[in-house]
Amino acid sequence: RSQSPGATRKKEEKKDEAPGKTAEASNGVDPAKFVTPPRPEGLRSSIMTLHLALASSVALFSFLGQSMLLPVPEGKFQKKDGSLIDMNNFDPVEMGPYPKCHPRFGEHQSLAENGTTIWVKNSAVGSSGPFPVGHPENLVFAAKSHKEFEKENAENRFKWAGLQPNLHLLTLATLCVYLGAKHSVWLWTEPIETREAAQLLQKEDAYLFPVMGSCVLFGLFVVLKYLGSEYIKLMITAGIVFMCMFGIGTNFEHLFAVFKSKVSKPIFTIPYFDEKVTAVEMLGMLIGGTMAAGFMWNKHWVINNAFGCSFCLVGIKMIGLSSWKTGAIMLIGLFWYDVFWVFGSKSVFGSNVMVSVAKGVEAPIKLMFPRNMGGCGTLLHSMLGLGDIVVPGIFIAFMAKWDAVKIGEKKSTSFVYLNSIMVAYVLSLLVTVTIMLFFNAAQPALLYIVPFVLIASVAVATSRGEMKELWNYTIMEDPPETATASEDAKKE
Repeated sequence: RSQSPGATRKKEEKKDEAPGKTAEASNGVDPAKFVTPPRPEGLRSSIMTLHLALASSVALFSFLGQSMLLPVPEGKFQKKDGSLIDMNNFDPVEMGPYPKCHPRFGEHQSLAENGTTIWVKNSAVGSSGPFPVGHPENLVFAAKSHKEFEKENAENRFKWAGLQPNLHLLTLATLCVYLGAKHSVWLWTEPIETREAAQLLQKEDAYLFPVMGSCVLFGLFVVLKYLGSEYIKLMITAGIVFMCMFGIGTNFEHLFAVFKSKVSKPIFTIPYFDEKVTAVEMLGMLIGGTMAAGFMWNKHWVINNAFGCSFCLVGIKMIGLSSWKTGAIMLIGLFWYDVFWVFGSKSVFGSNVMVSVAKGVEAPIKLMFPRNMGGCGTLLHSMLGLGDIVVPGIFIAFMAKWDAVKIGEKKSTSFVYLNSIMVAYVLSLLVTVTIMLFFNAAQPALLYIVPFVLIASVAVATSRGEMKELWNYTIMEDPPETATASEDAKKE
């Protein structure tokens, strides 16, 4: 039950208080009094089932995606009608910029001052143009490409070729958010003696999220545009993949703990970071290291998606919100962040910064969904940034914890908030995909996700008469002494 600031209660009433911190807690209640709710029944089986569903979905869509590939002889290019031409006969006037498998990829022909024909890098053309034949932003090619894309979408809208990448996107994104949210409840309801410390975002952190995100995004854009050597790109990729390797280890440990219903004992501690490592986590990191080596070798989209899903799960599980208000501030701030960097950045910086970084960084920072095969014999993909999964996922995980509170109070029997908001999340993704296909342009997914998710949470809380209670509810960080006790318990 929520308490008003300064309110007092009798001892008998205190027994019925909701686990957690309410409006009174913000006025100085001792964090040691914060108690998490009991773990909801059936949570373990639900998490195990969702892990199996996610793994099966990744495997199924990986098989379906790879089945699109057909062999293209070396030195040949396959046109959209399926016919093969010699690479030397590739005509940029008819077919657009030179593809990756062409020796002149990233270049176009231009006339020098002396009248001779020379090859010029596409990147050397100014952001305002004019864009010659062979440049990706050539106006004639862009108009032709747009018409072809519209025709292709109209033909495949209700065919498997058109449905598969969208179904792939919806399935992976939905399962990552749903699994991450439920697993966050499992970790949160772990006994204090063995509970793993998680990063809890406060209002101040939420205000800074768009600022920090913008700095990182723009920093990557500047590095790629002005220092974009292959060595720099390799270093960025290696750093991200290295973090993903640890993410695989963390997810292995979390899954094993759910399976055994017991936290594993650490076998050693990483110096300086004071990070405890278990045997299962070590096994996961070894598997992750093998995957990392494979990704660095060929940048395969299947490994990219495995790393991406793993990263999303870790982010949703290990980053928590202190309150609904903190989550709303974070979502609204990142709503404007996404809109500006997708729609507004080109007019300011001459390029779509979000798309440039997503395409320029060959690392697991997005999920990739095969659409069809390109003329070089490689797959063409749609993309969804991991932020469009993790950011709403963190908010939805908070609502899942609120469900656990209500279940613990016997005021609910299921994850009604989580399930309702997940429906809204899926609908927002459907709207995003529909608008993206209609306009044939990248869309800021948070533009559609944020309103759906926030409105759904308010609608459910209002319909249940719990909006004021939800507004006042706050999760508190574990006090230092309990965190120390947790570490000691894991060692025993």
